Amino acid sequence: MNDNQELIEMIGTVLIIVFILPFFILILLIVQMIGAEINEEKSTKSMEVIISSVSPQVHFMSKLISANVFAILQGILLILYSVIGIVIRLLTTGTSGVGSVVGASEVGKISEYINMFTSSELATRLVSGIPFFIILILLSFFAYSLFIGVLASMTTNMEDYNQIQTPVMVFLMIGYYLAIFASVYQGSIFIKLAAFIPFISGILAPVLYTLGEMSILDLIISIGLLAGTCALLYKYGLRIYKAGILNYSSCLLYTSPSPRDRSLS
Repeated sequence: MNDNQELIEMIGTVLIIVFILPFFILILLIVQMIGAEINEEKSTKSMEVIISSVSPQVHFMSKLISANVFAILQGILLILYSVIGIVIRLLTTGTSGVGSVVGASEVGKISEYINMFTSSELATRLVSGIPFFIILILLSFFAYSLFIGVLASMTTNMEDYNQIQTPVMVFLMIGYYLAIFASVYQGSIFIKLAAFIPFISGILAPVLYTLGEMSILDLIISIGLLAGTCALLYKYGLRIYKAGILNYSSCLLYTSPSPRDRSLS
């Protein structure tokens, strides 16, 4: 294996740790927050009081905005605390603490990888793609929030909600494992096509772009498809949400809004 191939696999492993795993955890946080809040309001019948004061659209957006703002702040704090920890370590000991984690014999090799990375095209691609990565992440958060909010409105208790989370977990796990193997199966047409699929592109496209498997145009296409999915989910999902939040039966059959529903909206 040549040095370039070894560098690519090393960067792929690092991307999994610093990007894919936090993204995965934050999505799960959003899913649990929205689902738990909607189910609690429905189970305590406080939903009826809330909807009598505000429209379902306002209620829906409040859930989405609060969950997404919380997840974004958690991500920012995670980055901030990591930087503060590294700075404190450098000021107090003069080292970054890598040697205490991987062993002194590996520090020289890791330093060599870092030098190779900073002088390679990968570093340039990573920096140039950051604005697109941020847009993809934010749109992914919003898409998952819309999707899980609609699903949660059709449930009446946490048991039902735990079962209906399966589609979300399937998308997350597919994107997670494809991102893991992206650096191993380079040039795979299947993985590249999967990076254009909404709900998966947010976790997979940044990794493929950094590894040189996608271009800026591909990222823009992924962003456009994801934004279109968010628009469709909001337009048609809101109708289901309006019918579902005041429905306490075990299954939801969508019907045309009643005059009362129209007045609330």
